[in-house]
Amino acid sequence: MIGLSINPFERARYLGSITQAGTSQIRVNFPFATEAAPAMYAGQRVSRGQVGEFVAVQGYGSIVLGRIIELRLPDRDRLSVEPEREADEEANPIATIRLLGSVDPISGRSTRGIPEPPRIGDHVYLAHPEFLAHAIDLTSSDGGELIGLGRLSGSNDTMVSLSPNAIFGKHCAVLGSTGGGKSWTTARLVEEISARGGKVLLLDPTGEYHSFGELADHFQLGGTHMEDDGRRFASFPHRHLSEGDLFALFQPSTQVQAPKLRDALMSLKLLAVDPTLGSDGLLIKKFELKKPINSALLLHDKEIRRPGAPFDISKLPLQIINECVWPTNNGQASSWGGIHDISMSSCVTLCMRIESTITLSALSPIFDPAPYMSDITGIIDDFVSRTCGPHILRVSLQYLPFENNTREIVVNAIGRHLLSRAREGAFQSTPLVVALDEAHQFLNKGVGDEFNRVSLDAFGLIAKEGRK
Repeated sequence: MIGLSINPFERARYLGSITQAGTSQIRVNFPFATEAAPAMYAGQRVSRGQVGEFVAVQGYGSIVLGRIIELRLPDRDRLSVEPEREADEEANPIATIRLLGSVDPISGRSTRGIPEPPRIGDHVYLAHPEFLAHAIDLTSSDGGELIGLGRLSGSNDTMVSLSPNAIFGKHCAVLGSTGGGKSWTTARLVEEISARGGKVLLLDPTGEYHSFGELADHFQLGGTHMEDDGRRFASFPHRHLSEGDLFALFQPSTQVQAPKLRDALMSLKLLAVDPTLGSDGLLIKKFELKKPINSALLLHDKEIRRPGAPFDISKLPLQIINECVWPTNNGQASSWGGIHDISMSSCVTLCMRIESTITLSALSPIFDPAPYMSDITGIIDDFVSRTCGPHILRVSLQYLPFENNTREIVVNAIGRHLLSRAREGAFQSTPLVVALDEAHQFLNKGVGDEFNRVSLDAFGLIAKEGRK
């Protein structure tokens, strides 16, 4: 083989011939599969075919790589393996093999496609470990340094090594069952990025990655500062939440509560820009002229509507009450009327729900951050722009509660902040890899009730932008 350093079709590795060929899988006679013990050849263990092992199919135009997914006996031979029964003839096992990709025997290049499917009668061989390593390394021609991920399941002699571009060029998902090594693999990838000077933001929902130690900057999103506590704490101030996020948290009804909540948010953001319009942090509308307020809203519209516009959320319940006024004052459209009792009564439950939520101690990192907490968005921006220090920023979410879907909403909002900064070009000179552990909690989901549902789409949008 001109493009390969080893012969993938050694006679000692022969397993059998194809009896049924398809586009995605094949069936093969395995005449030696019932042998009691594997053989040794050139110092390596050579089995006669076991589920999970990889095989090489000797085709005409390419070498097809596959994996054994099933091994069975025909019904007529099923009793031949019973120890107390003498069989007239040997059993004839049949293997089902899933096709994975192919290797060009001339150039040695491997691809995920199969240009020419195997044919009936083609020979199948147990894949040599070096051939497997060659086939897995889809980017061996770029000449860069490779990242060793571990040894291949089903072929312990095969080291899986890929280039950073092959792993992070688009998206990378680490999938597996509980205890399958997902966290170990993620930690390995993060360490390899750091060792090469790359930067990683690790969102750690459970706090298990504290073992990075001095390799990372560690921040707790939420939590309580203790005496002689060396931990660093972060907050996610409510101003970074979108209107949809707040609606999902507070769950207003659609008829009266939702419009009043929306108006109250606009009023408080206007007061943050021009405090002279209000009294005691509230925008009073009862019997007041509309023109000064409406003019100010038009003047500051861009600043009020920008993401992260500040406002005093502690005033929100009272501001909602102040929004419950008649639209006109005794027929005079130039000013608001008095309190609208029905609207105010309808909003009482919303105000109580907001008050109980924003005063909840577990949610203080969002609605009332302690002085020892730093804004996580600022921490991320500083981490990206700095030229020294650890290359890993770990944000632990273990103290952020699940009440009202707070954890999901905050993580999605962090993703939205990252996407916004990316569109501003913040990562052009310093690319950032984001590692989201337990990603199934935060992707392709919706939170909130049927009227105030928020799609957790920030990281999905990041993935789509990455494809560009």
